[in-house]
Amino acid sequence: MGEIFSDATRWERALESRHTVFAGLAPGSRIGIVPEAAVTGGSCLDVQMIEWVATGDGLKVGQREFAGFEATDVDILIAADDVALAYLTEALEGDVLAAMRRLIRDGHMLFFARKARRDLETAGYDDLLDQLGFAFMGACR
Repeated sequence: MGEIFSDATRWERALESRHTVFAGLAPGSRIGIVPEAAVTGGSCLDVQMIEWVATGDGLKVGQREFAGFEATDVDILIAADDVALAYLTEALEGDVLAAMRRLIRDGHMLFFARKARRDLETAGYDDLLDQLGFAFMGACR
């Protein structure tokens, strides 16, 4: 399970294949993925988070310690259970966003928007949220 949080290079390659989804993100936009136990179990000691950060040169992926639900500075936090973590390890070789959409729909990933809707819209999250199955913008904008 831990290897998914230590292989930023595989994540970066997987996300680069879907670079158009992230093209509209404002530099500094951040998405974090943690094990579900980090947000439901009460303890976040020594928990690693994979972090996607939008830059002027595209999406960069890194790893850092998860500071806790209230202290994290990501815009979106995704918590993955053990089933999701195992599935994502293999999905990094294919369409990881489609895999994540399926895992969210099936209840294996929890999705936390840590900013208001208007702030997510302003930061350019529309395409990513749509890809993950959250079409909160509606058909008419």
